Amino acid sequence: ADTKDSLMVYVNKKDEVRFHCFGACKGDWDIYDLIMLRKKCRFRQAQQVWAEHLGVKDFKSYDGRSPCIPEPDATPEPDDTVGFVEPKIIDERIVAALDNAANFYHDLLMSNEDRFKHIRDYLARRGVKKDTIRKFNIGYSPSYSDDQHQGRALIASFFPRFEMDYGTFNAFLDGGLVRLLNDETVKGYGYYCRQIDFTRKDQFSRNYSDYLAGRIVFPIYDADASPTGLVGRRPDDRGVRWLKQQTREIALTTKSWLYGIDKSGRYIRKYRTIILVEGIFDNFAIYNLLQNQDKPLVVSTLGSYLSPEAASILKGLDVEHFIVAYNWDEAGRNRIERIAAKSGGWVYYLGGLAEGQDPYDMLKPVVNAISGFSLKQLKTDAQCTGRR
Repeated sequence: ADTKDSLMVYVNKKDEVRFHCFGACKGDWDIYDLIMLRKKCRFRQAQQVWAEHLGVKDFKSYDGRSPCIPEPDATPEPDDTVGFVEPKIIDERIVAALDNAANFYHDLLMSNEDRFKHIRDYLARRGVKKDTIRKFNIGYSPSYSDDQHQGRALIASFFPRFEMDYGTFNAFLDGGLVRLLNDETVKGYGYYCRQIDFTRKDQFSRNYSDYLAGRIVFPIYDADASPTGLVGRRPDDRGVRWLKQQTREIALTTKSWLYGIDKSGRYIRKYRTIILVEGIFDNFAIYNLLQNQDKPLVVSTLGSYLSPEAASILKGLDVEHFIVAYNWDEAGRNRIERIAAKSGGWVYYLGGLAEGQDPYDMLKPVVNAISGFSLKQLKTDAQCTGRR
């Protein structure tokens, strides 16, 4: 029934033979790009392979790089920080797909208490109770080993819509919500390739799976409560624990994300105070300490680094007082102090966590200061690193 083109070989205006894929990757390559993808080799090696295939023995290789395919050692692993590209306005169809996925995973977790009890128990051990799960719209994407969902819960739920409108599926694909299992360019290709289920008749669930399969799903929202991405965490410490959403058509990046800013933005602006933590669970550790959880001031930078993109968001909130509860590098420290200097504010450094230390134990001594927004007491409880 599929009458659409899948692959085209053509000659462009420069008289170059090119290969174009109309499928998931939408790639456009020359022969060297294809060899680099297939062999996972560098550009010079690809020339050698092609020369041997043609029977050319004496040739001088071109000392350069392919503009389309990165060198093998430059390809990031899935758990690395996503590189920053100047953000574009997110397509409304992708925003809708992100919102639908976040709500679906949340409803799946909340409506299957017995089935996913181990996920609820794990979150409870990390200080995330039922009310917090609901408030932050936390969800779960079942793993490939789950007999019922087999890593395809999201795809199965939205399959009728995909079948009616392929554009809906493309929105999920472009938003990084589904994974092409037969993608040789990704780390772990062999593992994902084994998840292809040839017994399934539809191409969606046969060749694709949920991108965050097997992970607790934390939706990322901006200050206007609009979804901008998803982050997944394994409920154990095996393999890649944190997996950040990767997108194709839009520039989503953790460097511009501040977890919890949708809940705390208005109160940060009101009190001109922010509590910065490194990780998502650190965020909940302080959130649980606050006496008034309806007016949180805490956000996670998703790493011990405040990027220029995130800093510009904080500048827009007129923050004066920065309470920093993580180990930071010199660049991050200078950036926060420069922002504080422009507003005549302070930076209070609580320090980072020692290995194995519970965030609750580290933050408990300053609970009264944080809960009462008392900067006067913070001056005695924390180390002031800068005043302007």
